[in-house]
Amino acid sequence: MAVIVKKLYNSGKFLYDMKLVAGEKGVSNLVQWVHIVEDADVISFLHGNELVFTAGIMGQNSEWLLKFTQSLHQAHASAFVVNIGPHTHEVPKEVLNYCNEVNLPLFTIPWKTRMVDMTRDFCSQIMKEEQAVQTMATTLKNIIFNVGDRESQIAQMERYGYLRDDQYCFVGVRIESLESADDNQEKAIRMMGEKIAKSRHETFVSFLYQEQVVFVLTNHEPTDIEWFISEFAKAVQNKFPSLRYSIGISPSQIGIGKQNGNFEKMLSAVDTAYRRKETFLYYEDLGIYKLFYAIKDKSVLRSFYQETIGKLVQFDLENDTNLIELLQVYFKNNTNLNEVSKELYIHRNTVTNQLKKIAAITGQNPFEVDGKTMLSIGLYLKEMI
Repeated sequence: MAVIVKKLYNSGKFLYDMKLVAGEKGVSNLVQWVHIVEDADVISFLHGNELVFTAGIMGQNSEWLLKFTQSLHQAHASAFVVNIGPHTHEVPKEVLNYCNEVNLPLFTIPWKTRMVDMTRDFCSQIMKEEQAVQTMATTLKNIIFNVGDRESQIAQMERYGYLRDDQYCFVGVRIESLESADDNQEKAIRMMGEKIAKSRHETFVSFLYQEQVVFVLTNHEPTDIEWFISEFAKAVQNKFPSLRYSIGISPSQIGIGKQNGNFEKMLSAVDTAYRRKETFLYYEDLGIYKLFYAIKDKSVLRSFYQETIGKLVQFDLENDTNLIELLQVYFKNNTNLNEVSKELYIHRNTVTNQLKKIAAITGQNPFEVDGKTMLSIGLYLKEMI
């Protein structure tokens, strides 16, 4: 977890006379740590997402700061601070222009301000933020899964700014082979979500649950949630263009102590999206799957499937037939035999005979309302089983 640049700036401008002089559009960048760097060769050792301080002690000519800035950007630094004084008298215009171009926040502080005091303060804020986020993630999971005393946990959430009557939305991201993914990939995914969310709202929690990275959006309007999903998808595409993932979005629900059911809705949405190979899916758009996920005894669903479509799947495997495909096309075309015939390039009588065979195998007549209903539900369950 990290602190956004803007939050550090808000405290630094009053305590340390910190001034933002360029790169304002990047103030939502995340800062994971703070460093003082004077030797440009050291920049290559940065991990990224650092706030860097420099006084320019080793600057030997008028061009050094521009090269220094370009190196920071290439190293994915979040922002940097120049200590104006005997070593760096002013920030050149070309440096300001470059920072505005690449959205790299550039700050200045007067020589009287001690960089060591600022770095100690900012590092302390980052550590406190990380501890708070971890505490909130654990507490929220305990509330969701009914672990411990709920009232004391809700009170703890409120101490950190998460009120009991706030509105919560869960966004689950299931990544293909997440268990085998390296830590850097999972960390990058969570950082993307955090950066996007915190650019609009201060409160943010994320945690891992089974195969999902879970983002918790607090008091987000529907348009904010849509924007978050869109921006997150763009960020993942840019960073990991070949990554397969699916996003499930719960409804927004009021009441921190009433989120266990809402969390389950997110899991239902992300599970369905992953099975369908869709990029994202809102719970409200699950349709009939809402009923399936609401049934706690999944053996009922498996039994229903086996008594209908399961028999057909087995027949296709044993006899090298495509009756499942024909049935799917039959329902897709609203049981219009002529349309099925055209799409599959077979005679209408062949379609009729195949449907009769399906009736014989499954015991469900696809020409009658009850049979259509049973087989249609069975096909929906096929995506879940």
